[in-house]
Amino acid sequence: MAASGPGAPRGIPDCLKKRRLLHDQEISPELCRQLGEKFLALQWWEDALEFFAKGGVREGLARLREVALAAGDAHLLARLGERDPAVWRQAADTALAQGKLHFAFRALKAAGDDEAAAALATRLGEPPAAQE
Repeated sequence: MAASGPGAPRGIPDCLKKRRLLHDQEISPELCRQLGEKFLALQWWEDALEFFAKGGVREGLARLREVALAAGDAHLLARLGERDPAVWRQAADTALAQGKLHFAFRALKAAGDDEAAAALATRLGEPPAAQE
């Protein structure tokens, strides 16, 4: 790939090229994997997710799931389509330990632990309905 726009590392598509690639019906799974790996190395999780999902790169998506769990990143976990309440509980515990209270709240809600989510909303100083 050619050099990217200002601010983007060499070999990384700029936002317009990225959009074209993601809408390309002919893009190969291998190119999606390569780009996903580059974004993953840069810790650009959302971009990595887009390319891994587009190319059906399961191992890349699994690595992003590990990243989301290690970081307590409820947003990334939701984008990955996680449904297991035990996984959400693990993400909530990690987020709490790291002081990421809004992520913890979201993970507790996804885990179905409305009581703990309500207690955390109170701790955040907001009514539970305002957090949803």
